[in-house]
Amino acid sequence: MNKLSVIIPSKNGLKILREFLPAIIEETLNAGGEIIVVDDCSDDDTLKVIPKLFPDVVLLSRKQNPGFCYAVNLGMEEAESEYLMLLNNDTIPEADSFKQLVSALDKSGSDVGVAVPSIIRPDGSDDSHYKWCFRNGLAVTGEDVEGEEYPSGACALWKKHIWKELGGLSTLYAPIYWEDTDLGVRMQKAGYKMKRCPEITVRHIHAATMGASLAAETLRERNRFIFMDENCDSLKQELERAFWLPLHYIAALLHNNKAFTCGYRDYLKFRKGLQ
Repeated sequence: MNKLSVIIPSKNGLKILREFLPAIIEETLNAGGEIIVVDDCSDDDTLKVIPKLFPDVVLLSRKQNPGFCYAVNLGMEEAESEYLMLLNNDTIPEADSFKQLVSALDKSGSDVGVAVPSIIRPDGSDDSHYKWCFRNGLAVTGEDVEGEEYPSGACALWKKHIWKELGGLSTLYAPIYWEDTDLGVRMQKAGYKMKRCPEITVRHIHAATMGASLAAETLRERNRFIFMDENCDSLKQELERAFWLPLHYIAALLHNNKAFTCGYRDYLKFRKGLQ
């Protein structure tokens, strides 16, 4: 059995996979692992081209109901290795980074569920430094946030038995955004910790697939409110939410922040659909 399985979800990512897979394959093989690419309902030629270009890659296919969470959970379920790495398709690992992450997790205690390297974006920011907190009635994330850390969805090496215990990514956030933060909260509530490995580096060409469109930002805002429903449950947080939300909404209207207003309306529709 392999020590490491690298799971890469990809939607219409053929161009990205052509560019980034060679380095990922080299690092994975160097660590004695396997690569599983989960094609998430793509309408490009991923399913035709990837097996020809990269025959050693295990390619799984989803045909309907696209979503990052669904693709990741499928890949993790199919993997049989002791350690499972969630990796974005637009990442560049530095030499020996995967092997070093496996070693770090090997040496960790039983209360450590996941190891995360430095995940450097083109602007120099580091995904592994991101934390979340509840501020002025809203859940927020960022490098400058004084709050709780969580394992980035861009690159994180999980102990398989802990991933399974937590149930993987929540499908409430489909198709994408906030699911990694939610998993981090659930991990901490279950008594597990994240091990940061700042000496190990993986570079992340952030949002190479999703981009930064209004639709993407609206979805991010919708899922922010879903996250708050799931994880901000103290009386203090509920009171702050009730006080601040109308003010945030009015400010968004005044500043023409369509992502926030549309995201909140989509969230209300989502909640209604759950009833």
